[in-house]
Amino acid sequence: MTSAFLPPSLDLPEDVQAFLVRYVTQIQDDVGQDLGGLLLFGSAVRGDFIVGRSNLNILVIVRSLSVDLLQRAGRLHQQWEKHQIVAPLLMTEGDLVQSGRLFPLESLQMSQHHLVLAGQDPFMTLPIDPMCLAWECEHELMANVLRVRQRFIEGGGRIEAIQALLMLSITAVLPCIRGLFHLLQEPAKGKDIEILEHLPATFQFDSTTFLEVLHIKRGLSSPGSLEWTKVYDRYLQNLGLFLDRVHAMRQEGRL
Repeated sequence: MTSAFLPPSLDLPEDVQAFLVRYVTQIQDDVGQDLGGLLLFGSAVRGDFIVGRSNLNILVIVRSLSVDLLQRAGRLHQQWEKHQIVAPLLMTEGDLVQSGRLFPLESLQMSQHHLVLAGQDPFMTLPIDPMCLAWECEHELMANVLRVRQRFIEGGGRIEAIQALLMLSITAVLPCIRGLFHLLQEPAKGKDIEILEHLPATFQFDSTTFLEVLHIKRGLSSPGSLEWTKVYDRYLQNLGLFLDRVHAMRQEGRL
């Protein structure tokens, strides 16, 4: 059996680290010689992990894929999904290169916030096309605006629906902001709150409402029952204003 370990720099509770080591060790044993790299990415590496709220995201680079390998990964996932471990993302190096072209925003996020647990680091030479990245950032922001409206209608404006859609929305907006910071050659690797606090200086945009929703997501505040619709209204308006700002900067050639 292989022996997985986590570096001291990883800021996770001891119990989370313990079951993550066991999970990673089992993946290494399952994949064997076909393993090219095994990486942890997302909030656990970024420093934004919240026990009971955040998930653990694993990327497994393999030399070849088979149904048998997927079945083994599926059986392993059934054992560990209760520990907030998302089903692993299995990719070949060819898949990763193609994803860098087709999904530059997602690839950038993984490349900026990952930790190699075994094997090689596939992101050392992964190119990200700036034009494709700028387009995807604006595209995702527009899609987010439309989803926030639609989910409000689907939920009938109920408090529970507003809570859910705001959490999902800010989670999707933050990678876009990081991608835009990257394009502007601004620091994009800090914690979520640090990124939002830099919005006014970089985009001349008031990030108060985004910060408000982030604090709600992290359990740091909670509006009263009569305030949720007002929070939603502020957030939707600011999301639209930010999209307009990004579009204008793209038209001006600044992104």
